[in-house]
Amino acid sequence: MFAAIPFIAAADDSEDSSYTDVTVTSVEYDPEVFMPGDEGTITITVKNTEDESVTISRAEIYSQDVTNLNDEAYDTVGALGAGNSMEFTFNVKVPLNEGIYYPRFYLDFYGSSGLSYNVPVKVDDTGLTISVINSPDAWQEDVSKSIQIRVGNPSQVTADGVIIYASGDGIESDQTSFFVGALEPNEYVDVTFEITPSKETTLKLNAEWNNGMNLHTSEISVPVEFGEDTTGADLVINNVEVSGGTVTGDVSNAGLKDAYSVIVTVGSPAEAIEPYKQYVLGSLESDDFSSFEVTYSIQGSSSSFPLVITWKGENGNTYSSEYTVSASSSGMAVEGDDSASSGGTPSGMGSGGPSGGGMGVMGMSGAGFANMPIAEIIIGLIIVIGLVVAWKKGYLAKAVKVVKEKLNKGDRK
Repeated sequence: MFAAIPFIAAADDSEDSSYTDVTVTSVEYDPEVFMPGDEGTITITVKNTEDESVTISRAEIYSQDVTNLNDEAYDTVGALGAGNSMEFTFNVKVPLNEGIYYPRFYLDFYGSSGLSYNVPVKVDDTGLTISVINSPDAWQEDVSKSIQIRVGNPSQVTADGVIIYASGDGIESDQTSFFVGALEPNEYVDVTFEITPSKETTLKLNAEWNNGMNLHTSEISVPVEFGEDTTGADLVINNVEVSGGTVTGDVSNAGLKDAYSVIVTVGSPAEAIEPYKQYVLGSLESDDFSSFEVTYSIQGSSSSFPLVITWKGENGNTYSSEYTVSASSSGMAVEGDDSASSGGTPSGMGSGGPSGGGMGVMGMSGAGFANMPIAEIIIGLIIVIGLVVAWKKGYLAKAVKVVKEKLNKGDRK
């Protein structure tokens, strides 16, 4: 802010009038604006505007607040020729409180009292800000989810070498950091992390940057608490029928998002066997359903077994649910535990199933073709065709006439 601003400072009263023509012409700061506790440099340029040289015995900067870290650097200076300029660079450390401070710059001339000038130094505690733009309503153990943050620079100076980190106990991220580089005043950048928590914890989001030679950090904390995902796919099994080592039913997606790679099989104590060890439904849109058929065997006297359904969400995470069914009954399955993981398809899952997987009656797939009443439809078509043929041949008219005659005879009696 104060860099390269020309200043005019007159020397104190002196026996040598030429000293009054030595002036401060500029002050430069690095960094331009200090943050509390920062170290940096102040460079002061003086010029001799007279036709004769002057002799400078020493240069110094004094302050009760701003510390001069190289106070012996200019104990001996020397002559400053006519029309020449000279720079004095001081390494300083500013206090921990915000404000504007005025250390005093001194030049001692040989045989004279010297030059004095107040140097304004600004200390501002405004750093980078971090805000969460988009975060999951609830997290799940070992499930990857996205969190988007915005890092802004509300200060008066450029933040250099900006790096953004995500960390925390039990936190895994697809990318440990993002390098942003320089962030100009009033600029911002949006960053998205894919976070996988292994337990309930606190997610820490940090932004590091340099102000001159000083490293600074801004941080926010986001609580990671596990809960039910109310916005994803929610697969439900119903219309279950068990007969002779075969279990059939429907899978409905009651969630708000599509499910992918949907697979149905059985769990212990039942064992999936050929020909339909796993039934692959593929994708299942929200509010859609499809039918399945799994063949199994069961050992011992167990009267129930779980149906296991697995699927992938839009972020690639694998989810699963279990539904307990009776080995000798039919109807609605009883839902068991739901689980989710960020790994691949559970072991034992394949791509088998009738007609290449996910196929219903007549090779049709998708919204429940396997449950269509084909026999009833065929019988209905036969009846309709028969009525059309009878009408065309006049059989219907003759039948109606006969009925009317019998009704008339009955009325006469």
